[in-house]
Amino acid sequence: MNLNLLLLALRARYKIVLLALGVTVFATVAISLILPKNYMAGVSMVVNYKGVDPVTGLSAPAQLMPGYIATQVDIIRSKSVALKVVDDLKLTDNPAVQAQFKEATGGRGTLRDWLAELLLQKVDVVPARESSVLYINFRGNDPQFVSAVANAFAAAYLDISVQLKINPAQQASGYITAQIKGLRDDN
Repeated sequence: MNLNLLLLALRARYKIVLLALGVTVFATVAISLILPKNYMAGVSMVVNYKGVDPVTGLSAPAQLMPGYIATQVDIIRSKSVALKVVDDLKLTDNPAVQAQFKEATGGRGTLRDWLAELLLQKVDVVPARESSVLYINFRGNDPQFVSAVANAFAAAYLDISVQLKINPAQQASGYITAQIKGLRDDN
């Protein structure tokens, strides 16, 4: 089949081609007008993993990096981070949210937990391929709210990540201080 025959075949069926094009464009416009607007905000974060044990000073093998990134993804998607986001954004103070909670649950459970679960359903954490970058994406109907929640997830993750590193050191310091005090009292 040469180009001339193809053009003749298309010319003979131009009404069908135009009808298919028109139906496709009409359907696309109708669906985009009917469906509600959906926005997605994203935050990218670099996860700094030096691989050095803070107690012994030994370097950890590079093979642990994928496990470390997966752990950080799990921390971001944890309920404790979502609860911190709820508290930081003061979502429980909104009367409309309180009414939605009562309607959805009949007043059973806590508003904070319900909001945290809703936020976790709409957050997505994606690690970049072969790098230590994490993308936190949040989707919803209001662009300002979506942006605020995505940024709040990043801030809450940073706060909780610091607490996860500080708490064991504080506990170890308290234990060592108690042991030293006990040894001094014995002497």
